[in-house]
Amino acid sequence: MVAAAKRVTWSTTTVHEFHLGHNACSVPSTGGPSVGLVGAAVTSRTAPVDDRLTAIPRSHRDQLLPPMRRIELLRDAGYAVDEIAVFCMATNQCRTERHETEQEYVALIRQRQYETYLVKQQIIAMEMERQRQLYLHRHYQMNMLPPHKVLRSRAASSDYVRQSSFPSYAAPPTGVVDVQVLDNKRRRLSVDALLN
Repeated sequence: MVAAAKRVTWSTTTVHEFHLGHNACSVPSTGGPSVGLVGAAVTSRTAPVDDRLTAIPRSHRDQLLPPMRRIELLRDAGYAVDEIAVFCMATNQCRTERHETEQEYVALIRQRQYETYLVKQQIIAMEMERQRQLYLHRHYQMNMLPPHKVLRSRAASSDYVRQSSFPSYAAPPTGVVDVQVLDNKRRRLSVDALLN
């Protein structure tokens, strides 16, 4: 069975009004003192949701106050000029510390990315060196096998006769290129597997 869709609606909304004043938590990005909500709510009222939905909300830019307007607001609230200057210095220090923290975080992220890149490069280099050593070892073993003529000359016993009936183990000159091509393909596949 499919459950019936449910809808929840609110008929009223509660609006709390506060005084504006100095609030150290609201750090502006344009300088000047910090202004925000102060103290407990002055008034609280409940209004229908329809009235709230028909109102035209102000944009974020309209709600931002320029630095001089914030200074005037604090002076009208009864703050002295010296107090407003202290508020401005504290706000500038807080904004500078936030910027430094952000820069330190970005530098830390970049350092971790660089370390990850170095580790990947080391893994790739180690894998390529391992593949090269493996190729050299196989090439050395192929060159150390006795040639086909030596195997025939030593075919005194039945074992040597049976061995001489098999194809030669010495790689022809054109076979080295084929081995190298196959080895390069294996190397690329192993490096791709490590990265993924």
